[in-house]
Amino acid sequence: MMSKRWLLFSFCFIAFYYLLHLAYDIPNIIHGSSGFMTWPNNVRGLALRIADLATSFLFALIPYLILFYYFPKKKIIIALCCILLALPVLFFLRYWAEEVLTMQDRIALFTPSVRLRTYFQNHIFYIILYAVYGMAFYFIRYSYFKEIQQKDLLLQNRESELSFLRSQINPHFLFNSLNNIYSLVYLQSPHSLEAIAGFSDLLRYMLYDTLQDVPLAKEVHYIHQYIALQKLRHESPINANFKTAGPLEEVFIPPLLLIPFVENAFKHGATDEEEIMIMLDTDKKQTRFYCQNKKMAGKKDSTGGIGLQNVKRRLELLYPGKHHLAVMDGPMLFIIKLEIDHV
Repeated sequence: MMSKRWLLFSFCFIAFYYLLHLAYDIPNIIHGSSGFMTWPNNVRGLALRIADLATSFLFALIPYLILFYYFPKKKIIIALCCILLALPVLFFLRYWAEEVLTMQDRIALFTPSVRLRTYFQNHIFYIILYAVYGMAFYFIRYSYFKEIQQKDLLLQNRESELSFLRSQINPHFLFNSLNNIYSLVYLQSPHSLEAIAGFSDLLRYMLYDTLQDVPLAKEVHYIHQYIALQKLRHESPINANFKTAGPLEEVFIPPLLLIPFVENAFKHGATDEEEIMIMLDTDKKQTRFYCQNKKMAGKKDSTGGIGLQNVKRRLELLYPGKHHLAVMDGPMLFIIKLEIDHV
């Protein structure tokens, strides 16, 4: 990661360096007398070009490194002071390097050294631009890093909240299921062993299949197991109708997503007289879930809202902008309609 960053910095600077000098040299290029864009044909000329590129690179690199070290620590004043101190040092280093490299030519041609003031006037524009390049490159990279960091933080918070929501579902379901089995055992029902076996299957699903999405067929099997478990605890048969359609093995959803709706229907509307209607239809583009139950008079559970509020929040986190949940709580009927888009 670090090597890619420096390669990008260096490549972009070289491109910036040549484009800047090319723009400055356009009048000479038009008249056919460009000196900068022509590659030097002697060792001293080549050394001078390399020294110019290297010192120019330092004018960009040093501000970048200073910001890289101090800016994340909120030491902005120190960073600015260091940059203002470093640039004059680099300027004198560049001036000295050019004086040394051009000394032999100046002696041979009897030309005097360039005055420091004149040299400063000729190069201050480039120095400022190189320093601005280094600082701009840092802030662009920093903003990109902060954006990625913010996305990672949001993702971590989302995963933490989803884990918390899943941890709420499991105790809630266990509490209700154990109450059901306790009732069967207490009444010495012949269905007690069958209920315990079914509960073991559901428990296995809860413990080992909650970390990644599962085929919709597996969730459907889980719902069937839950319905069977509910039927065992009632002496008279429960009128529950569960219909499915579509490629259940090809569509994946988070586990334990639909069970709170079914659990709520049985808790508040499971009788031998009233029908619980559950329908699930899916294709590769959308999954549609429908659950309807008639409400029993006086049936009120202070903890009943945990599951529904939980699944609402999970849907918001898992399918933002890709789901529609309608809850119709009427005097006689309680209806859930859920649509999940997969594309």
